[in-house]
Amino acid sequence: MSFEYKEINGVLALKSSILENESGVDHFYSTRKGGTSEGIHDSLSFRYTGNTADSVHENFDIAAKVIGRSFRDIVRTQQVHRDKVCEVKGGTGYRIVALDNDGLVTNVKGVVLSGFYADCQVLLFYDKVNEAIGLCHSGWRGTALDICKKTMDKMAELYGTKPEDLLVTIGPAICQDCFECDRDVYDAFINNFGEEMEQYFIMKGVKYHPDITAITIHRLKMHGVKAENIDASGICTLHEDENLYWSHRRTGNNRGVHGAFITLK
Repeated sequence: MSFEYKEINGVLALKSSILENESGVDHFYSTRKGGTSEGIHDSLSFRYTGNTADSVHENFDIAAKVIGRSFRDIVRTQQVHRDKVCEVKGGTGYRIVALDNDGLVTNVKGVVLSGFYADCQVLLFYDKVNEAIGLCHSGWRGTALDICKKTMDKMAELYGTKPEDLLVTIGPAICQDCFECDRDVYDAFINNFGEEMEQYFIMKGVKYHPDITAITIHRLKMHGVKAENIDASGICTLHEDENLYWSHRRTGNNRGVHGAFITLK
């Protein structure tokens, strides 16, 4: 398993081998390269704040074409750092936002599920047995609320998905060394998941450093996803070249956001 950069129509796209090898699905995680935005959003940004709507919409269309779709096929999370997962029904159309959620699932071919990141994880799910996909935005709050399980549960409820049939990818996100936080983050994980979470934290002075990706992998496996079916990029959005990735920890709100995209063929 591995991630690889591929230049497609001028976009530098990051793809996972476990999904790239599947004929029924297409996906990618974006970098900064290949869009139309300027300034701090240069160039493939999907953030409306501080950017023009026309540029964001054009960037959506550019991104959709990477996986053979169009702007009107995209449904995006609102991302409120909670654990609500919504089903996307019906055909395609002009539906950029699904409100008040951090997760989306569908079994409708042609729909593009999308979520966004600039340090937080975005997970992509593919059930090739039942031909269904899912996506969730999983920052530390969503991870502590077990949004990965709630995405899997929604797919099981609606499509009959079994954990052992899922392929799951975890995109670029802030690493343990870079993610400095306070006691409240530690307490959230201990209170929700128990003392086993202690192994995923290290201390540097008075600050806590959680390994959110390792916690996510642990939770996925605990809920029945096979280890060989989980692919994590290992790319840190803060460590990586700032010309390639935005990081909220690096520049705060003076940044764009990246997108993750998945569609059934």
